[in-house]
Amino acid sequence: MNNGRNVIEIEAKHALGKSGMKELDYAFNPYLGCFHGCRYCYAIDMSPDAVRENWGTGVIARTNIIQLLEREARIYRKGVVGVSTITDPYQYIEMKYRIIPAAIEILSRNGFYITIQTKSPMVLRDIAILEKNKKNLDVGITITSLKPEVSRLVEPYAPAPAKRLEALQKLSRSGINTWLYLGPLIQNVNDNLDGIEKIVEFCGKTGIRIIYDSFQDFSGTLPYMAGTGYMRSDQAWWDRMDYDIKRICSEYGVSCTLERDEWKYELSRKYGKLF
Repeated sequence: MNNGRNVIEIEAKHALGKSGMKELDYAFNPYLGCFHGCRYCYAIDMSPDAVRENWGTGVIARTNIIQLLEREARIYRKGVVGVSTITDPYQYIEMKYRIIPAAIEILSRNGFYITIQTKSPMVLRDIAILEKNKKNLDVGITITSLKPEVSRLVEPYAPAPAKRLEALQKLSRSGINTWLYLGPLIQNVNDNLDGIEKIVEFCGKTGIRIIYDSFQDFSGTLPYMAGTGYMRSDQAWWDRMDYDIKRICSEYGVSCTLERDEWKYELSRKYGKLF
């Protein structure tokens, strides 16, 4: 037990897994489950029963993953590694295990590109390593809403939104390629356009681009979303949201990409305009 929460240590069989995201070649997930306890998280459906049944209260730590990564990084085909795709790499138990800085060093040294996504300002702990390897990585921070009460409703144990913005700005000022993940946008919960405009305004002032997406109704999320007042997404609602987000971003001169089109953005960044 750890502060009333379960941490289960296991030995993994591999470090790098296939990713279902088109813009990634590999996923690196040092933990299974997440202490942020986000009610909307698609990873609930992808996690072992030991953590999915009481989401947010238990995490599995893959304690030998750095030893596995040392070997796999030498022999696997080089590519883009997502850190992490079904957990938060900087949830508080990372203070104990310190897996992420070692992984960044190994992957960079072996020619992989790294893309990190988190909700935690703990990422600043590794800012020296991120700066050192900034040609080989980018860092994104997720914001669902700037309102603490909305954040606590849907991501009850995640760090405060204001702290996340401070961290993102500091990373950006350090010359690290940064982005803000706006979402998931949930009908009747965090789809207020005034709130979204404040987030876009922040990105306009700091030169940070946005990736955005809507909430998806995965079966594992439904029991946790009950009581939040959310409405199941419908296409007409999302079409309006998509239009308004692009309009607001245009007004503030902010580059924005729908998550499903992120692979096109990455290819165009590498090879120039595609279509």
